[in-house]
Amino acid sequence: MRDMGRGSGRGVPTSYKLAALLLIAVVAVLFVDYTGLYDIPGLQVGGGKKPSLPGAAPGPETPCSHPTAIVTTDVAAWDSLDITTSRSIGTDVDVVWFRYQNGWIKLGAGDGVDLSLTSADNDVVYMALMPSSQYYVDYEEILEMNPHVSWYGYQDITGDDTEEFIFKVDISGSSYASATGKWNMPLVNIYLLTYDSSFAIPTAGQPSDITGIGTSEVTKYLKWYAEISAEKKGIALYKVVLTANTTDISKIKLEKMNIPGIGYLDGSSFTMDVLSNQIKWTYTISQNTLYGADYIKRPVGDPNEFKFTTVLELDLDSGDVIQVTLTIYELTPTESSISDSDSVLLKES
Repeated sequence: MRDMGRGSGRGVPTSYKLAALLLIAVVAVLFVDYTGLYDIPGLQVGGGKKPSLPGAAPGPETPCSHPTAIVTTDVAAWDSLDITTSRSIGTDVDVVWFRYQNGWIKLGAGDGVDLSLTSADNDVVYMALMPSSQYYVDYEEILEMNPHVSWYGYQDITGDDTEEFIFKVDISGSSYASATGKWNMPLVNIYLLTYDSSFAIPTAGQPSDITGIGTSEVTKYLKWYAEISAEKKGIALYKVVLTANTTDISKIKLEKMNIPGIGYLDGSSFTMDVLSNQIKWTYTISQNTLYGADYIKRPVGDPNEFKFTTVLELDLDSGDVIQVTLTIYELTPTESSISDSDSVLLKES
């Protein structure tokens, strides 16, 4: 009898294996396309969860099962750290509705507006949010509280040179009002985080200079912390930088640093640059954008210490004095970059 092979492939011709692998690959691609990941070129999926499935084909009881349908929007806005406090649609945040069919097409804006949809929309509309300069879009809370909403991207779709948070809304659960012949969209709750313009490293959060370090290798802790000025506020961090005014990498090494909302990071997680007059360690959270930034929040009753504890390994020479500076980079809701910093002297004697 001819030997057909060993192990798990016993008796299975190679051509059958290849056919099976090809079938698996095709099914995987079809599944990804079905979830809607490929329907918008260049729009990156992000945020705290993957898109839910909005795309079950319209059935007999959904708006887009008809050639045309009028769907009335229903949105409400709230403070993400105090959901009993409402925010105003049109004042605190603008809501603009779009479809995507070979490009973005505006359908309407605001709450209680009628959107004209067709079967080609497949029970999906897109919601773009534009908050005022006092608020961030709390997209994680929006996702958590709206199972029919999926986070879809961050892109300028209004043509104003400002990127917007875009959410994909499944409207297949709309209810039909026979008296008006219109459909009522499921409620979408929007959550906004109040921007703290006074975030800073307070005096108590600024470590004292360290003297008498000596010339032996030693580990030192710099216990920086920052404060949010009031409860129910937050700030978006996009970069943290540590600098030392020496170019000798044998004298100082970043072992690790705590970044609020992220945790302790090993020094190897930072990009180290040896410049003409300093060593610079950089941890980039997002590329100067609110998309992917580290949003730290101060809920009611929480401790107001956002720790940036830094662990350094030192090996100083006699008479050495090294200045170490922490700089925290933040973004305003309009994506302007601001920063807070503090310096500590490390002295051998």
